[in-house]
Amino acid sequence: MFRSVRFFAGLLFAGTFFAAMVQPAAAQYDDIQREVIGNVIQNIVQTVRDEVRRRGVTPPAGMLRFSGETSDFDGSDLFAERKISNPFGALGYAKAPALVAAAPAWLYGVNLVGSVDRADAAFATRVDVQTVVGAFDVTKIGVFGTSDALTFIGTGGNSWSRATTPGFAMDSTMPSTSATVSYMNGAFSIDGSVMANWSRSSSNFALAMPDSSGINYTVNMQYRFDLPYSVWFEPTVGVTYSEAYASNFGVKLGDSTELHGGTRIGTEMRWTGYKIQPTVSAILFRVVDSSFGTTDLYGVRGSAKMNVIWSPNFSSYLEVHGTGMSQQVAFNAFSSTFQTIGAQAGLRYTW
Repeated sequence: MFRSVRFFAGLLFAGTFFAAMVQPAAAQYDDIQREVIGNVIQNIVQTVRDEVRRRGVTPPAGMLRFSGETSDFDGSDLFAERKISNPFGALGYAKAPALVAAAPAWLYGVNLVGSVDRADAAFATRVDVQTVVGAFDVTKIGVFGTSDALTFIGTGGNSWSRATTPGFAMDSTMPSTSATVSYMNGAFSIDGSVMANWSRSSSNFALAMPDSSGINYTVNMQYRFDLPYSVWFEPTVGVTYSEAYASNFGVKLGDSTELHGGTRIGTEMRWTGYKIQPTVSAILFRVVDSSFGTTDLYGVRGSAKMNVIWSPNFSSYLEVHGTGMSQQVAFNAFSSTFQTIGAQAGLRYTW
């Protein structure tokens, strides 16, 4: 009898301990999926911004311009041949140059992006994530002047993940949708995104995995510096505020705030008749406030991307990226480290 009591007491303790370990872990797996989807959204924002700059913002169609430079024919002085003073010489009129085609007032784009990622964590945990996102964007060039543009981006997608540890496996699916507004004026740009997601999980353990939902708000600011030889770098700073809820945004479970900053560096060149745009980026981040039971969460995100412009309307890119982060889980009194590596490919058509 006493042995039976001890057995069930031990089983209850083990189950309670396992549940305490699994709940923060499940939240961390959701964080990985949210980060992957957020990376896809930022890639689309950057691609649209780079394309608007590549197309350029030119004077309106039909604008005439005057120049003091003249050809040999236009430079002939008919008044001098007749020994008459030229009353119009000082005006410097010349033949107007050919009209310059203006950048389109509206730019539309459709995007399809796929991503595969793998994360390794404490306790021999491995998380594999596959993500597909579709997006549509509309850009108005020339909002308050001739050198600015406003972009609206909407996305919808799904992310699938499988987390495994010895003797435990958890499968999750996370559909998501987002809306982004991006404004650029010359070298300055700012963008704000709202992403909503729903997570459903199942495991091979008797413990039921509750459904959850979440919403993220992200704001980034950039300023681009152009250097010789078509090289540029673009420092960026931003903040992300995240809220987690029970299924369908029921009871709020917690929130967190992340600060991040870094830079993108890129160039443009021709290769076998096509334009290619290689870029690299590095972002440092730190969670400055969290109610999820994690403290001192910080890390770095890095990526290398190759964008190929096949025609004025079609482009594609391939990116490899990685994230390294460390955190102290206060509830369980242990430190954990996540390393995530992955690849992402995207197609874009504009008109």
